Amino acid sequence: MDISLKERLLNTLPNCHSYAGLDPAKLADRLDALAAIGRTEAGGISRFVYTKEEKEAKELFKSWLQEIGLVVREDPLGNIFARYEGTEPSLPVVMTGSHLDTVPNGGAFDGVLGCVSSFMAIEALVKEGRKPKRSIELVVFIDEEGTRFQNGIFGSRVMMGEVLYDDLLSLQDKDGVKFVQAAREIGLQPENIEDAYYPKEDICAFLELHIEQGKQLEISNDNIGVVNGIAGTSWHTYTFYGETDHAGNTPMNLRKDSVAAAAEFIVEVEKIPPTISETAVATVGKIDVLPNGANVIAGEATVTVDARDIDEDQRDRMIELITETAKTIAKNRELKIKHESEFRIPPVKVPEPIQQAVRESADSLQLSHRPIPSGAGHDAMVLGKYVPAGMIFVPSVNGKSHSPEEFTNLNDCLDGIAVLKETLFKLSNQSTLDSKSPKSVKVES
Repeated sequence: MDISLKERLLNTLPNCHSYAGLDPAKLADRLDALAAIGRTEAGGISRFVYTKEEKEAKELFKSWLQEIGLVVREDPLGNIFARYEGTEPSLPVVMTGSHLDTVPNGGAFDGVLGCVSSFMAIEALVKEGRKPKRSIELVVFIDEEGTRFQNGIFGSRVMMGEVLYDDLLSLQDKDGVKFVQAAREIGLQPENIEDAYYPKEDICAFLELHIEQGKQLEISNDNIGVVNGIAGTSWHTYTFYGETDHAGNTPMNLRKDSVAAAAEFIVEVEKIPPTISETAVATVGKIDVLPNGANVIAGEATVTVDARDIDEDQRDRMIELITETAKTIAKNRELKIKHESEFRIPPVKVPEPIQQAVRESADSLQLSHRPIPSGAGHDAMVLGKYVPAGMIFVPSVNGKSHSPEEFTNLNDCLDGIAVLKETLFKLSNQSTLDSKSPKSVKVES
């Protein structure tokens, strides 16, 4: 019989370090309680924006915030905020948080651990009576995954003023339910979206804890990943145009096979990122073939390339090389080629002083750490365009994520929360800081 999430977490309780104000058993209870909301028959979790499952999870989380005396508010689109008041509350805040929504049949840690960690870090500071200089504000963003309305990292984009009310009107789910209708049905006021815009000058820094969603920490046996940048995603389509012919009656030397060209291209794409940087990656996960018949030489094949790096210049150079490769293959095979850029999201570099604050916190707790890029997008990437933003990674077992197999050991979760707590307190006691420029952070130890 399969054991529960709580039981599995508690199996690693003996490996947990002891930290002031942090109770690993309570952490297991809270993760288990949230994992029960939206549980699927396949063992995963489906919890989408503006559904009863999301509302239940948010109400539970708000009750925890209120239990430790925090004042909770919800903006017109559903982002949740709770503030631990500092000794100088007029200063820009240090913000922390993540999201509670999931992908279909997703796991119990992606986003959720970040929210619970932010809460427990603040809870521990409250228990210890450690008052920050700057207020520490927790935020739970809505719809980071974008599953229901196909519009990801949504709550953070709303908060940063990137979304207008008119943008909401075209959004609807697969059942034809309009975004604004769904929001109003649970008591929100999407028409007041401007009231959800958070003044950027009121944010000193943002810090998000997250599972790695990869294997690097597990392989290196390090406790903490100090994220040095969040890769900017870009999608590009390359369509090879050949000639549609009969598979049996067309000699090999007379063919203009678009699929063969696409296959050659895919193999070459895999070779390019290592020539650019250690953090560059390129993936082909989608191929469309026309007419897509087993006994037909395809006259058209479209390959979609996902190209990412934490350095924009390096990423764009990689895209140039990929495009040159596609053109060369098409020319050599006497085919036509069309390249279309679907979108490019700028990468975000984590300011060195924030990385240093995370490293110092990990060192003070005698936890090993390593620099690591985030290949996935996160809410921190949105905030990082406007204010200094950083991330802390904790290990993912077997690198699994976005699936029921997603898991992080309780001791790793607790270590991450301890580092988050110390880093938040360190950042909250900064003296001078230009909050508009991620490059000008000055951190006092």
